[in-house]
Amino acid sequence: MTHQDKNLTRALAILATHPDQDDFTCRGNIISVRGQRLNLTLDDDRAVLEILMTNAEFGYAVTYWEMAAKELRNMQNAWSEEELAKSAA
Repeated sequence: MTHQDKNLTRALAILATHPDQDDFTCRGNIISVRGQRLNLTLDDDRAVLEILMTNAEFGYAVTYWEMAAKELRNMQNAWSEEELAKSAA
Protein backbone atom coordinates (compact mmCIF):
# COMPACT_ATOMS: atom_id res chain seq x y z
CA MET A 1 0.00 0.00 0.00
CA THR A 2 1.43 3.37 -0.99
CA HIS A 3 1.57 6.40 1.27
CA GLN A 4 -1.16 7.96 -0.85
CA ASP A 5 -3.42 4.92 -0.35
CA LYS A 6 -2.74 4.90 3.39
CA ASN A 7 -3.50 8.60 3.68
CA LEU A 8 -6.74 8.23 1.73
CA THR A 9 -7.73 5.27 3.92
CA ARG A 10 -7.02 7.28 7.07
CA ALA A 11 -9.02 10.26 5.82
CA LEU A 12 -11.97 8.09 4.77
CA ALA A 13 -11.94 6.32 8.15
CA ILE A 14 -12.20 9.71 9.87
CA LEU A 15 -14.95 10.88 7.53
CA ALA A 16 -16.84 7.61 8.05
CA THR A 17 -17.40 8.67 11.68
CA HIS A 18 -19.43 11.62 10.31
CA PRO A 19 -17.62 14.31 12.31
CA ASP A 20 -19.27 17.67 12.74
CA GLN A 21 -17.52 20.99 13.30
CA ASP A 22 -17.42 20.44 17.07
CA ASP A 23 -15.32 17.29 16.62
CA PHE A 24 -12.33 19.25 15.31
CA THR A 25 -9.85 20.77 17.74
CA CYS A 26 -6.59 22.56 17.23
CA ARG A 27 -3.73 22.58 19.73
CA GLY A 28 -0.46 23.95 18.46
CA ASN A 29 0.56 21.93 15.39
CA ILE A 30 -1.94 19.17 16.15
CA ILE A 31 -5.40 18.96 14.62
CA SER A 32 -7.57 16.35 16.36
CA VAL A 33 -10.64 14.83 14.76
CA ARG A 34 -12.59 12.33 16.83
CA GLY A 35 -9.43 11.26 18.64
CA GLN A 36 -7.23 11.06 15.56
CA ARG A 37 -4.25 13.38 15.95
CA LEU A 38 -2.84 14.92 12.78
CA ASN A 39 0.40 16.89 12.95
CA LEU A 40 0.69 19.85 10.57
CA THR A 41 4.45 19.31 10.34
CA LEU A 42 4.26 15.70 9.08
CA ASP A 43 3.80 15.15 5.35
CA ASP A 44 1.50 12.13 5.68
CA ASP A 45 -0.71 13.91 8.21
CA ARG A 46 -0.82 16.97 5.96
CA ALA A 47 -1.96 14.76 3.08
CA VAL A 48 -4.80 13.43 5.26
CA LEU A 49 -5.74 17.00 6.21
CA GLU A 50 -5.82 17.99 2.53
CA ILE A 51 -8.39 15.25 1.93
CA LEU A 52 -10.38 16.27 5.01
CA MET A 53 -10.54 19.84 3.71
CA THR A 54 -12.98 18.59 1.06
CA ASN A 55 -15.49 17.95 3.87
CA ALA A 56 -17.86 20.84 4.61
CA GLU A 57 -17.80 20.27 8.38
CA PHE A 58 -14.03 20.58 8.44
CA GLY A 59 -14.35 23.78 6.42
CA TYR A 60 -16.84 25.14 8.97
CA ALA A 61 -14.40 24.34 11.79
CA VAL A 62 -11.55 26.11 10.00
CA THR A 63 -13.77 29.14 9.38
CA TYR A 64 -14.59 29.25 13.09
CA TRP A 65 -10.87 29.09 13.97
CA GLU A 66 -10.20 31.96 11.56
CA MET A 67 -12.95 34.08 13.13
CA ALA A 68 -11.75 33.27 16.65
CA ALA A 69 -8.16 34.17 15.73
CA LYS A 70 -9.32 37.47 14.20
CA GLU A 71 -11.32 38.32 17.32
CA LEU A 72 -8.36 37.52 19.57
CA ARG A 73 -6.07 39.71 17.41
CA ASN A 74 -8.60 42.55 17.66
CA MET A 75 -8.55 42.20 21.45
CA GLN A 76 -4.77 42.19 21.43
CA ASN A 77 -4.62 45.30 19.24
CA ALA A 78 -7.20 47.15 21.33
CA TRP A 79 -5.27 46.40 24.51
CA SER A 80 -1.98 47.48 22.93
CA GLU A 81 -3.50 50.73 21.68
CA GLU A 82 -5.01 51.42 25.10
CA GLU A 83 -1.68 50.82 26.80
CA LEU A 84 0.10 53.09 24.32
CA ALA A 85 -2.44 55.86 24.97
CA LYS A 86 -1.94 55.51 28.74
CA SER A 87 1.83 55.66 28.48
CA ALA A 88 1.65 58.73 26.21
CA ALA A 89 -0.55 60.60 28.69
